[in-house]
Amino acid sequence: MALLLWNTAGGRAVCLALAGGLIFLSIFHWQYSGIPKGLYEVRDDGVITLSHGRNLVEYGFIGVNPSGERVEGTSAPVQMFVYAAAYAVSGVDYAAFANAQTVVCTFLLGAVFILFFRDRPLWAVAITALSALALTYHTSFFLWHASGMENAVTHTLFAAAVLILFWFARTGRIQYELSVVVFLAAISRLDSIVHIAPVLAVFSVFWLLAFRDRKGIYFSCLVMALWAAFNLWRYLYFGDLSSNTAHAQDIALFSNLSRLSWAHRVLTAHGALLLLAASPLLAAVLFRRVKSWPRRMFPLILGSFVFTAALTPLVFGPARLDPARTTTYLALIVVLSAALAVHYGLGPAVRTLFSRDRQWLGGVSGGRLLAWTAATVLTAVVVIAMFEHREPYFLCCEVTWMESERRQDAEWSDRESLPRPTVSNPDLGARSWHKDFNVVDLGRLGSPVLAKAGSPARRTGSFTEDYLFDFIAPDVIRLHSYWSCLFADTLMADARFKAAYLPLKTRVTDWTQSSCRDHPESLSGVWVWKDVLKDSNSLERKLIDDLQANLTPSRLRQELGACQADPENLCTYVARTAYRFLPEFREQGAIKELNSIFSDSRTRDFDLYLINGYRDGQAHVKAMESIRLYHTE
Repeated sequence: MALLLWNTAGGRAVCLALAGGLIFLSIFHWQYSGIPKGLYEVRDDGVITLSHGRNLVEYGFIGVNPSGERVEGTSAPVQMFVYAAAYAVSGVDYAAFANAQTVVCTFLLGAVFILFFRDRPLWAVAITALSALALTYHTSFFLWHASGMENAVTHTLFAAAVLILFWFARTGRIQYELSVVVFLAAISRLDSIVHIAPVLAVFSVFWLLAFRDRKGIYFSCLVMALWAAFNLWRYLYFGDLSSNTAHAQDIALFSNLSRLSWAHRVLTAHGALLLLAASPLLAAVLFRRVKSWPRRMFPLILGSFVFTAALTPLVFGPARLDPARTTTYLALIVVLSAALAVHYGLGPAVRTLFSRDRQWLGGVSGGRLLAWTAATVLTAVVVIAMFEHREPYFLCCEVTWMESERRQDAEWSDRESLPRPTVSNPDLGARSWHKDFNVVDLGRLGSPVLAKAGSPARRTGSFTEDYLFDFIAPDVIRLHSYWSCLFADTLMADARFKAAYLPLKTRVTDWTQSSCRDHPESLSGVWVWKDVLKDSNSLERKLIDDLQANLTPSRLRQELGACQADPENLCTYVARTAYRFLPEFREQGAIKELNSIFSDSRTRDFDLYLINGYRDGQAHVKAMESIRLYHTE
């Protein structure tokens, strides 16, 4: 049966794909087994993406908080939707999914990789094994591939997209349905189109020159149409083409052109210098006769990836967490380029340039020149690889201690009989995934108001403090190390913080990073909003207790009316309490009544933002305008 399968073209491809997948999986597993898992497995920023997917399944909208709001606090839509589907079917938790993602994507990457060499099966197995081993020594690629973030998905989809275009060129036939795979590659990250669009442009020009028709252009246009439709949906859903992550990281296109050094770091981090050693072979492939058009195309396509990878930090600024993180696919492109150069360029180059009968300058024979060249290239590859290799390093940010803090906050809220607390801290992923808290993200990725308010290190005025203390008033504030330093002169120095929050646990953290010289010892810890404590006699606590006993909108109407009789009280606690119970109010079908209740409140725009944020991606804009007016009055 296996022999019959091998003797068919499709069966041979399937067998090779299975072999390639198993080769990658076994070699990667072997190499991962020698690295402490705490360095790289299940990073918190990956869990943020999965939190969005769980929110979609359980609460019906994309975001991180059960109560709202719509927010695109992730840059990895493919991973988010895949996890949402997996969670809807199986309820798989984030750690199990992250590990499964690594296994599946590693297998698929190997299956795709080997098919580039399907015309020579034995060679394909050998070069796939060597390439897999080489990739394990590209440390940034290797660690981020297994981090639980979207890197593994991007690696697989980018490789699949290149394979599809490559085999279109080899066969002279386009399958338009495969545009879906290239489209998925273009949205594996929100910025992936920067890398895929130039590749499609190269492919379109190549096809027009090689085959004298516009089918390549039609295919590329179909991919771009799918991408445009997806972004139109994003705009209609979130009300913004810039994701919240872009706002949070102050990304402005082409505002970073002075950061040329980051481009160099991207290239060296992923072994791009190794392409210099393969350049003679790449040139041999590129300048062959017209009948070798498919082989002439691939150096241009792979070179396009190298160029856009170098461009990435200039366009978007250095990547969060690790400057090399968002371009780890480049290591794959480097290895694939070298493998294809050898596969398609070595034979012709040897026959043409190193014929034994050919005499070179000084009477050196072609054979001897080949030996010298091979030794030189091999030495260059080894030296460059040793120079560029980096030992395994810690990838920010692991979730173990974050889970411990989440459990501590859950135990505290249980003791205080406080339903669905709002926690303000800078670590969003593991905390928000469990859906037992609403989170005000001091790291800004998951909170549009804070993302658009600007970095605490840059902004002036007290908009963020007004929002935190007079409006949203989180039940718990957590700060540690870098973040306590960042907020030392703003949030922690505000008189309202000192008056309204009770410290539960604090410690002095030594922090000597250059950006924190003014605060070498910063106060880290946990603080709680006094008015929500069980023994508090505040109006807010009484309203919470009443709604726990009997969840009715009429109680909110009564409280808001009584509160607004006092002209000195903003009464934002009424909307905050409604927000706390918003999933239950949605189940009751009470949203229309809540909108009626808060339509005449003195903080109307803020209140309605809390009520409607789950279905209006731009509700926060009016809320921010009203908060700014409050600050100027």
